[in-house]
Amino acid sequence: MIDRSQLQTVLESDFLERSFPVFNSPGIKDEDVMIHSLGCSVWNTLGHELGFMAVVEGPAPIASGNDIRSDSVWFDKADNTPLVLIEFERYDGTDRGYGKLEEKLGNLMEASMRWGDQPTLLVLSAWSPGLVSAPDFERLELMFRRGFSNSKGAKIPAPTNCQLLLHRLVLSESHTGLLQLQRMNFRWS
Repeated sequence: MIDRSQLQTVLESDFLERSFPVFNSPGIKDEDVMIHSLGCSVWNTLGHELGFMAVVEGPAPIASGNDIRSDSVWFDKADNTPLVLIEFERYDGTDRGYGKLEEKLGNLMEASMRWGDQPTLLVLSAWSPGLVSAPDFERLELMFRRGFSNSKGAKIPAPTNCQLLLHRLVLSESHTGLLQLQRMNFRWS
Protein backbone atom coordinates (compact mmCIF):
# COMPACT_ATOMS: atom_id res chain seq x y z
CA MET A 1 0.00 0.00 0.00
CA ILE A 2 1.26 3.45 -0.88
CA ASP A 3 1.41 6.14 1.79
CA ARG A 4 0.16 9.19 -0.08
CA SER A 5 1.38 11.69 2.50
CA GLN A 6 4.87 10.17 2.28
CA LEU A 7 4.84 10.40 -1.52
CA GLN A 8 3.81 14.06 -1.48
CA THR A 9 6.21 14.93 1.36
CA VAL A 10 9.18 13.44 -0.50
CA LEU A 11 8.28 15.25 -3.74
CA GLU A 12 7.93 18.54 -1.85
CA SER A 13 11.25 18.02 -0.04
CA ASP A 14 14.70 18.41 -1.59
CA PHE A 15 14.19 15.17 -3.58
CA LEU A 16 14.21 16.84 -7.01
CA GLU A 17 17.08 19.16 -6.14
CA ARG A 18 19.09 16.23 -4.76
CA SER A 19 18.29 13.63 -7.43
CA PHE A 20 17.58 15.78 -10.50
CA PRO A 21 19.20 19.20 -9.94
CA VAL A 22 18.71 20.09 -13.61
CA PHE A 23 15.08 20.97 -12.76
CA ASN A 24 16.39 23.93 -10.75
CA SER A 25 19.76 24.80 -12.21
CA PRO A 26 20.78 25.21 -14.93
CA GLY A 27 17.37 24.16 -16.28
CA ILE A 28 16.18 21.98 -19.15
CA LYS A 29 16.04 22.68 -22.86
CA ASP A 30 12.56 21.89 -24.18
CA GLU A 31 13.48 19.73 -27.15
CA ASP A 32 12.56 16.28 -28.38
CA VAL A 33 11.49 14.11 -25.41
CA MET A 34 14.13 15.16 -22.86
CA ILE A 35 11.62 16.45 -20.29
CA HIS A 36 9.51 13.30 -20.70
CA SER A 37 12.60 11.14 -20.11
CA LEU A 38 13.51 13.16 -17.03
CA GLY A 39 9.94 12.98 -15.68
CA CYS A 40 9.81 9.20 -16.10
CA SER A 41 13.19 8.99 -14.35
CA VAL A 42 11.91 11.15 -11.48
CA TRP A 43 8.92 8.88 -10.90
CA ASN A 44 11.02 5.71 -11.14
CA THR A 45 13.67 7.05 -8.77
CA LEU A 46 10.95 8.14 -6.34
CA GLY A 47 9.48 4.63 -6.46
CA HIS A 48 12.88 3.13 -5.57
CA GLU A 49 13.37 5.67 -2.79
CA LEU A 50 9.97 4.75 -1.31
CA GLY A 51 10.90 1.05 -1.29
CA PHE A 52 9.23 -0.24 -4.44
CA MET A 53 10.61 -2.06 -7.46
CA ALA A 54 9.98 0.65 -10.05
CA VAL A 55 9.98 -0.26 -13.75
CA VAL A 56 10.02 2.12 -16.73
CA GLU A 57 7.54 1.42 -19.55
CA GLY A 58 5.88 -1.37 -17.56
CA PRO A 59 3.56 -3.35 -19.85
CA ALA A 60 0.11 -4.30 -18.58
CA PRO A 61 -0.94 -7.90 -19.22
CA ILE A 62 -2.12 -8.39 -22.79
CA ALA A 63 -5.85 -8.33 -23.43
CA SER A 64 -7.88 -7.72 -26.53
CA GLY A 65 -6.93 -4.28 -27.69
CA ASN A 66 -3.78 -2.23 -27.72
CA ASP A 67 -0.51 -2.77 -25.91
CA ILE A 68 -0.49 -0.50 -22.83
CA ARG A 69 2.75 0.53 -21.18
CA SER A 70 2.67 2.85 -18.18
CA ASP A 71 5.60 5.27 -17.96
CA SER A 72 6.39 3.88 -14.50
CA VAL A 73 4.99 0.92 -12.55
CA TRP A 74 5.82 0.42 -8.89
CA PHE A 75 5.72 -3.19 -7.70
CA ASP A 76 5.67 -4.52 -4.15
CA LYS A 77 9.06 -6.20 -3.72
CA ALA A 78 7.65 -9.06 -1.64
CA ASP A 79 5.00 -10.34 -4.04
CA ASN A 80 5.47 -8.42 -7.33
CA THR A 81 2.02 -6.85 -7.05
CA PRO A 82 1.72 -3.71 -9.20
CA LEU A 83 0.63 -1.02 -6.72
CA VAL A 84 1.23 2.27 -8.56
CA LEU A 85 0.80 3.10 -12.26
CA ILE A 86 2.12 6.44 -13.55
CA GLU A 87 1.85 8.45 -16.75
CA PHE A 88 3.90 11.63 -17.29
CA GLU A 89 2.59 13.88 -20.06
CA ARG A 90 3.10 17.35 -21.49
CA TYR A 91 0.09 19.67 -21.15
CA ASP A 92 0.07 22.90 -23.15
CA GLY A 93 -3.34 24.29 -22.17
CA THR A 94 -5.02 23.44 -25.50
CA ASP A 95 -7.99 21.16 -26.17
CA ARG A 96 -5.61 18.78 -27.92
CA GLY A 97 -3.34 18.79 -24.86
CA TYR A 98 -6.32 18.03 -22.62
CA GLY A 99 -7.30 15.18 -24.95
CA LYS A 100 -3.84 13.66 -24.37
CA LEU A 101 -4.44 13.81 -20.60
CA GLU A 102 -7.77 12.00 -21.02
CA GLU A 103 -6.06 9.41 -23.21
CA LYS A 104 -3.32 8.85 -20.61
CA LEU A 105 -5.85 8.58 -17.77
CA GLY A 106 -7.76 6.07 -19.88
CA ASN A 107 -4.57 4.06 -20.38
CA LEU A 108 -3.96 4.06 -16.61
CA MET A 109 -7.51 2.87 -15.93
CA GLU A 110 -7.37 0.14 -18.57
CA ALA A 111 -3.94 -0.98 -17.35
CA SER A 112 -5.33 -1.17 -13.80
CA MET A 113 -8.17 -3.36 -15.05
CA ARG A 114 -5.72 -5.62 -16.91
CA TRP A 115 -3.71 -5.96 -13.71
CA GLY A 116 -6.87 -7.27 -12.01
CA ASP A 117 -7.50 -4.00 -10.14
CA GLN A 118 -4.42 -4.63 -7.98
CA PRO A 119 -3.00 -1.08 -8.22
CA THR A 120 -3.96 1.16 -5.31
CA LEU A 121 -2.81 4.43 -6.90
CA LEU A 122 -2.92 5.86 -10.41
CA VAL A 123 -0.81 8.97 -11.03
CA LEU A 124 -1.40 11.30 -13.96
CA SER A 125 1.51 13.73 -13.83
CA ALA A 126 1.32 16.63 -16.28
CA TRP A 127 4.02 19.19 -16.95
CA SER A 128 3.51 22.57 -18.56
CA PRO A 129 6.03 24.86 -20.25
CA GLY A 130 5.08 28.08 -18.48
CA LEU A 131 1.72 29.24 -17.24
CA VAL A 132 -1.14 27.77 -19.24
CA SER A 133 -4.78 27.22 -18.36
CA ALA A 134 -5.23 24.48 -15.79
CA PRO A 135 -6.56 21.13 -16.95
CA ASP A 136 -10.19 20.40 -16.07
CA PHE A 137 -9.38 18.23 -13.06
CA GLU A 138 -13.04 17.75 -12.18
CA ARG A 139 -13.71 16.24 -15.60
CA LEU A 140 -10.72 13.90 -15.22
CA GLU A 141 -11.94 12.87 -11.76
CA LEU A 142 -15.41 12.21 -13.16
CA MET A 143 -13.92 9.96 -15.84
CA PHE A 144 -11.97 8.12 -13.11
CA ARG A 145 -15.12 7.62 -10.99
CA ARG A 146 -17.47 6.64 -13.82
CA GLY A 147 -15.25 4.71 -16.22
CA PHE A 148 -15.21 5.22 -19.98
CA SER A 149 -15.29 3.41 -23.32
CA ASN A 150 -11.92 2.86 -24.98
CA SER A 151 -11.11 3.36 -28.67
CA LYS A 152 -12.34 -0.18 -29.45
CA GLY A 153 -15.68 0.52 -27.73
CA ALA A 154 -14.95 -1.67 -24.70
CA LYS A 155 -16.31 -0.34 -21.40
CA ILE A 156 -13.51 0.30 -18.91
CA PRO A 157 -15.00 0.51 -15.41
CA ALA A 158 -13.83 2.77 -12.61
CA PRO A 159 -10.90 1.18 -10.75
CA THR A 160 -11.78 -0.39 -7.41
CA ASN A 161 -9.84 0.21 -4.18
CA CYS A 162 -7.73 2.77 -6.00
CA GLN A 163 -6.93 6.46 -5.61
CA LEU A 164 -6.05 8.99 -8.29
CA LEU A 165 -3.32 11.60 -7.98
CA LEU A 166 -3.47 14.43 -10.49
CA HIS A 167 0.01 15.94 -10.27
CA ARG A 168 1.13 19.05 -12.09
CA LEU A 169 4.61 20.48 -12.68
CA VAL A 170 4.85 24.03 -13.96
CA LEU A 171 8.20 24.85 -15.55
CA SER A 172 9.03 28.45 -16.39
CA GLU A 173 11.64 29.88 -18.71
CA SER A 174 14.70 31.34 -17.00
CA HIS A 175 16.81 34.23 -18.26
CA THR A 176 18.96 31.63 -20.06
CA GLY A 177 15.97 30.28 -21.99
CA LEU A 178 16.00 26.97 -20.12
CA LEU A 179 12.96 25.66 -18.25
CA GLN A 180 13.13 25.46 -14.45
CA LEU A 181 10.68 24.11 -11.91
CA GLN A 182 8.35 26.87 -10.76
CA ARG A 183 5.83 24.86 -8.72
CA MET A 184 4.06 21.55 -8.18
CA ASN A 185 0.40 20.90 -7.42
CA PHE A 186 -1.23 17.77 -6.02
CA ARG A 187 -4.90 16.83 -6.29
CA TRP A 188 -5.95 13.56 -4.66
CA SER A 189 -9.18 11.74 -5.52
